[in-house]
Amino acid sequence: MAGRVLYLDVDDEITSAASRIRDVQGARVALVLPYGSRVATSRINFRLLARDAQSNGKRLSIIASDAATRALAASAGLPIFGTVAEYESSLEGAGGAGDAEAEGESVAAVADAVPEPPPGGDQPRDADADAGADAVEGTLVSETVATPRHTRPRERSPRGADETAALAGLAATTAAAAAAARPAPRAPAGIPAARVVADTPDEPAPVRDRPSSSARARPASRAFGAGIGRTPVLIGAAVLGLALVVVGVGAFLLLPTATAVITPRTETIGPISLRIVADPTATEPDVERAIVPAERIAIPLEASASFPATGKRIEEARASGRVTFQSFNPVSSNTIPKGSIVSTEGGIRFRTDRSITIPAAELIFGTPVEVRPASASVDVTAVDAGTEGNVAGNAIRVIRDEDPNLTKVRNPDPTSGGTHEEFPRIQQEDVDAAIADLRARLATAFEDRLDDPDLPGDTGTVFPDTKTLGDPEFSVDTTKLVGQEKEAFELGATSEGTVVAVDTAPVQQVAEATIASKVEVGFELIDGSSLVEDAPAEIAGGVITFPVVITARQVLLLDPAAIKAEIIGKPLSEARAILATYGEADLSVWPDWVGTIPTLDTRVAVSTTEPIESTAEPSPEASP
Repeated sequence: MAGRVLYLDVDDEITSAASRIRDVQGARVALVLPYGSRVATSRINFRLLARDAQSNGKRLSIIASDAATRALAASAGLPIFGTVAEYESSLEGAGGAGDAEAEGESVAAVADAVPEPPPGGDQPRDADADAGADAVEGTLVSETVATPRHTRPRERSPRGADETAALAGLAATTAAAAAAARPAPRAPAGIPAARVVADTPDEPAPVRDRPSSSARARPASRAFGAGIGRTPVLIGAAVLGLALVVVGVGAFLLLPTATAVITPRTETIGPISLRIVADPTATEPDVERAIVPAERIAIPLEASASFPATGKRIEEARASGRVTFQSFNPVSSNTIPKGSIVSTEGGIRFRTDRSITIPAAELIFGTPVEVRPASASVDVTAVDAGTEGNVAGNAIRVIRDEDPNLTKVRNPDPTSGGTHEEFPRIQQEDVDAAIADLRARLATAFEDRLDDPDLPGDTGTVFPDTKTLGDPEFSVDTTKLVGQEKEAFELGATSEGTVVAVDTAPVQQVAEATIASKVEVGFELIDGSSLVEDAPAEIAGGVITFPVVITARQVLLLDPAAIKAEIIGKPLSEARAILATYGEADLSVWPDWVGTIPTLDTRVAVSTTEPIESTAEPSPEASP
């Protein structure tokens, strides 16, 4: 038969739970208790629920995820399950008519532990014992139900595994002693003796089967064992067992525990301003002087090219020839001095090589009268050298400083011998241009090398503002190039550039070492808390300076043993005040109504957790 599952709220009372159990149709019912349920605050509640369920023919099981709740329910003899699925699985495994065996091992153990009734029939039950049991039961019910809601603590201090086990063991031992001290009830006719549950107010257990609705009288002992008698010895043993239970519970409650978990306080160091210098002469970081090593990298450079010669050497020759002068002056002769200029109509001039005299022209009388000119020839040389002086015959027709009507000139033959030749020559301007070009090539090659990511190695950082380029050395003596007759010349140059590279990792190390030296006594630097804020590097005169601002966090060092010695025996308020000086503390005591830290060292536990970041604003510190 399937079991009905009831879910309780945290604030549901035992009366509400018992009422809901009685209203369930069917014999099987499971009660799901949430963590912190009011019903789970006492083992007595479970006993009362077990009795009420038994008297109403219900087979009650408890489902709870809280181990302490399950331990209390088990000590009251109820079957327990961790989850609803676990409970339903037990029902599926049992199935049909045999579902009574699915009650769990605790029910079977209680049923099997009931002894057989002695021969001779029913024994009358002691009326005083019945009255005492009813009084105890009534007292427990009234105390449980009458507990005001506002007096119950909102939270229960969790017990450790060892305390829960101790409580369960104590309850089991007491229950066994009480059961052994009571006489076994006899079953009425028609009911097997093995199915009767022992009539005990401390350890109720569900029966394996219900005979009929007529046997549901409360409590079960009155239904099955009303006639069983008890001897005074057995009654005394039962009272002794109950006293042992009371003494055990009282001793346990009189040994409270206290647990303190402290999160140590932290403080901020800084900010501290620092200027760290990169020194090429340093080999190791120097924290006191705030110096880190730097490396001056030498970069060899070379460049070469062919340059044209723009200078020229020119060789020219003047043309020469022979001209003939004619004089139409019949009156007198005409002397042409040396160096007289004759020219072509295009302006190509020639100079006479010597003086000549032209006789007077001959006058022939007749009709008409004719003038026969006189002539004289002389060699001429072109005024300007070059091929322009090579003119054709009869091209020279102009005579200077003479009357063109009386004196004329002609060159019967072409002039010749005029030449013009040019030879390339290196001049100073060519050398200067080549030097400037090579310097530019070296500078470009230097910049390209500075942009090479492999230049500083794996960890260095190149600072281009520190670059220097040396004077070039040329492959030949440039002063000897001038005047050489070449169409082009080869010239090469080599130089060396330098730049400073810095591994910035030591900058972080020096900054962290500096902030570590500021840790106060009693504190410790929190690993990884150092924060270095760096500004762009400053370069002046080739010196690199790293301005940084450093902050970090320090944590208070705690000694749990010493802190425990401080708070043992102190009132809770005073203990909390002491713990607050060390950081954020979570102090809990059990039972929660205890107002003083226990005086036993073994009942007090102090531990620490990882620090948390302080919310206090850092105070500025002057720059060194």
